[in-house]
Amino acid sequence: MKIKPIILSGGSGVRLWPLSRKNKPKQFVDLFQSNTNLFAQTLNRVNSLLFSQPIIVSNKDQRFDILKNIRDTKLKVDKIILEESPKNTAPACAAASYFCSDNEIMCFFPSDHYIKNDSTFLKTIKQACEIADNNKLVVLGAICKDPNQNYGYISYKKVKNNQKYFFVKKFIEKPSRIKAQKLFQEKAFWNSGIVIVKNSVLKNLLNQYTKNLLMQVNKCCINSYTENEFTLLDKTIWKKIKPISIDYAILEKSFDKIVLPLKTQWSDLGTFESLHNKSKSVGDVLNIESKNCFTFSSDKLLVTSNVKDLIIVNTNNATLVTKIGDAKTIRKIVKKLENNGREETFNDNTTQRPWGSFTNLGNGDNYKVKKLLILPGQKISLQKHLKRSEHWVIVKGTAYITKGKKSFFLKTNQSTFIKKNEIHRIENKSKSDLIMIEVQTGKYLEEDDIQRFADIYNR
Repeated sequence: MKIKPIILSGGSGVRLWPLSRKNKPKQFVDLFQSNTNLFAQTLNRVNSLLFSQPIIVSNKDQRFDILKNIRDTKLKVDKIILEESPKNTAPACAAASYFCSDNEIMCFFPSDHYIKNDSTFLKTIKQACEIADNNKLVVLGAICKDPNQNYGYISYKKVKNNQKYFFVKKFIEKPSRIKAQKLFQEKAFWNSGIVIVKNSVLKNLLNQYTKNLLMQVNKCCINSYTENEFTLLDKTIWKKIKPISIDYAILEKSFDKIVLPLKTQWSDLGTFESLHNKSKSVGDVLNIESKNCFTFSSDKLLVTSNVKDLIIVNTNNATLVTKIGDAKTIRKIVKKLENNGREETFNDNTTQRPWGSFTNLGNGDNYKVKKLLILPGQKISLQKHLKRSEHWVIVKGTAYITKGKKSFFLKTNQSTFIKKNEIHRIENKSKSDLIMIEVQTGKYLEEDDIQRFADIYNR
């Protein structure tokens, strides 16, 4: 029996700002500087004979990060479904359901969770699917390690003559400190958000409890269209859909549900406190007589001396200093930054593109400096700029340059100048990364100063 993995990747990871940004949420961030991220780990986790090719559901702003991770992991996927805007998990689950057959066992995975032991996890998933095959909805319950107020909980009642799984009694969403302590003492589970259910059962539940939502999503899917690797849902109807989680839409309704214990370390890594539990310090950090702090630096040396109970996060364009255990304040910070129109709310200095990425290294009056990474076999669009000129210097690899009517190769330490209004393109025909420095000059240097003539990504 093949299991259909559905990877949900629509979250924004607001509580981990500035590590996580709205345009690059936590699942795509190398949180521990270990050359991987939670999304890639999720892809690798479903790269097993237990699973068929996954469906990924996300929004259009994350498509380039998704594409990069798929290329890096070399995992074959069934579909990448893109929403026009985030609508929480119930519409995403309904969209995935539309593209699956009724008898498929669907396994919904959040893409931003930490799971320590993959073999234990896969064994648990297999058990869950055996239960789901008997027309039951199954939720994985993580073992509760402390009375954490940042998690949802599942209380349960025992099934007669069965020690492997339990009936769900109640879902409790992020309780008070006193309630969390009581649930911890009762050995309630944390709600992992991982749901396993046969598609025919899911469709019946959606039709029973959220019929209007199901009809709207189905119309979006009927009117969907394919663009390169992506399946884009109809945006006109999608805009009318009200955001709702799968928990509120279905799981908390009155019907028999099963909770199966996940007997390995799990975390949604949703707060700095949860990162602190995994590592006290990440990056180029020197702590001198500092106690109970989480320190992170992705850009430069960070030194702390004789401080305690602090979160200090240093990125390339923002630094956060706050008290440890003050997770709720981060949402207020992000909201205020967004209201003030701060770019740091949405982006760090690196932006993903289908051909690779670019990093802003610095800017001033009438100039901007970028580092471009062109992936093997990729190329930017054939384009020109109306308001700026560019100077390209190759620092690693070999570039194939189109400039006006000429085409030529540039190797490391070689350069070329692109005049304003000159048609140009850079392409990486090699099997290694191409890195170049781009110096832009002109009175207007924003990304919308571009006129495309040919683009393999249909932008």
